[in-house]
Amino acid sequence: METETKESFLSDFDRKLLNKEFALQFINRDLLKYIALVLMTLGHWALEIYAITRSKPFLQFSVAAQYFAPPVFFFFIAEGYHYTKSKSKYAIRLLIFAVITQIPHSMTQPGGLTLYNLFLQWSVLMTLFLGLVALIVLHCEWKLPLRILMIAALMGVSWLLNCEWAVSGIMIMLLFDFLREKPLLRLASYIVLMFAVISVTTGSYPDTGMFLTYLVPVWSAGIVITFFYNGKKGHFPLFSKYFFYVWYPLHLLLQWLFQIILG
Repeated sequence: METETKESFLSDFDRKLLNKEFALQFINRDLLKYIALVLMTLGHWALEIYAITRSKPFLQFSVAAQYFAPPVFFFFIAEGYHYTKSKSKYAIRLLIFAVITQIPHSMTQPGGLTLYNLFLQWSVLMTLFLGLVALIVLHCEWKLPLRILMIAALMGVSWLLNCEWAVSGIMIMLLFDFLREKPLLRLASYIVLMFAVISVTTGSYPDTGMFLTYLVPVWSAGIVITFFYNGKKGHFPLFSKYFFYVWYPLHLLLQWLFQIILG
């Protein structure tokens, strides 16, 4: 009887979250993306801001807060797959902006605009593109072994290109898609996956510093997506749509200019 009650409660809570009936779901899609963009920008500009302010607490906050952004981007790729009118146009648009972004992205990397940085150090936009292609493959009519093989190949490409979040980014997008109808299980699985990703990436069991720098912001993103996102568009969806694409390469170009100015 107790087990049935627990299952009923969890099922009812899942239903409320899916139907956007939970009282705390007040953040719309564009606002969540803007929050992610601001935190991402602060993280990318952290050293330049520190050169001006000399504020170590703000530097530490900026470095950590930027990790809130990628899971939000991954989530909206998984959601966008189901809502876009043309998956092919969506993928092409992501690829175009990934290529455009690669020049300013390379300019901000150690060593600057080298052939290595240009072709073997790709931004997270390429990961988003490969993740979207992985979702397209996942839902296509090919036989399951072939779909698994193709998704593994896409992960291999992301690893070979040294994309930001490479394999883990694609895994997160697939997870968000697999458990799209089960938000509580999705959050629990995401928390475990991120713990594993951070542990493997850093090569050690997360200590207090790693917990605060990496796990708190990425877990916070999952919590906000699950309990605070209301599934609605913002007030200016068309403007926001292209602003998000344009701001990524633009903020990297501005970062490079700041680096030049600050010497």
